[in-house]
Amino acid sequence: MRVRGRWVAVGACVVGLSVPTAWAATDSSAASGGDRIEDTMSRYNVQPALDKLGRGATNFLGGWLEIPYTIHQHSSQSDTAGSFLTGTARGAVRGAIRTAVGLYEMVTFCLPYPEQYAPILPTLGYFDKRGRSKRLPLE
Repeated sequence: MRVRGRWVAVGACVVGLSVPTAWAATDSSAASGGDRIEDTMSRYNVQPALDKLGRGATNFLGGWLEIPYTIHQHSSQSDTAGSFLTGTARGAVRGAIRTAVGLYEMVTFCLPYPEQYAPILPTLGYFDKRGRSKRLPLE
């Protein structure tokens, strides 16, 4: 019984000495003014993956915007019923592709494919920051 009591005492001393050391190591980032979330994101390079997730959600939810955007592109070139129908058909196909790519990017946001989380599709014209002066098709 005495041997078991000694091992319990030794184990309690080891745990008692290691816990304050572990607390001091985890509190060092908070004491130095650093943010633990930013430390983790910079260590694991999470930001490109979150950008890919956001881009995928935008494409998935906004894929239908290709239809009016493509109609506007075709109707600005010539005002005929044929351009409206071809704009609608091309917009529906492009919208389906954008929605599928958005789903793919949301599912695979943690994988660095394509290379270094590069976007698969260009930004939709409504959200393009360079073309702010464009009018909406309904105006």
